[in-house]
Amino acid sequence: MPVTIVTDTRELDRLIANTGGKVERIVADGVHYGIYGEMGTYKMAAWPFMSPAVEDVRPGFEASFKGKLTIAQVEAVVEKAARDVERIAKQRLDPHVDTGALQGSIHVETP
Repeated sequence: MPVTIVTDTRELDRLIANTGGKVERIVADGVHYGIYGEMGTYKMAAWPFMSPAVEDVRPGFEASFKGKLTIAQVEAVVEKAARDVERIAKQRLDPHVDTGALQGSIHVETP
């Protein structure tokens, strides 16, 4: 089950609009229980891995949009940010909690 993280993208949308295109990547997991770890349940505390990864990548991602970029440059920045989120999310998983299935299922998709 993919984890959806809702963020305010108005500034990002404005920056991408300056390039004349839209580039998207989705960082998802392929197991049904990933969301329960990220958000927690009434029976267990959360062990966030995806949202902290996004926050770790955010400053560099936003800094990359200083000035006007070509669509190819935007594509490269978005791809790198998605791959960085994927890598960091995998690193954040606790080996005592995850058997490796969740870690192995985290991946980047192009819609």
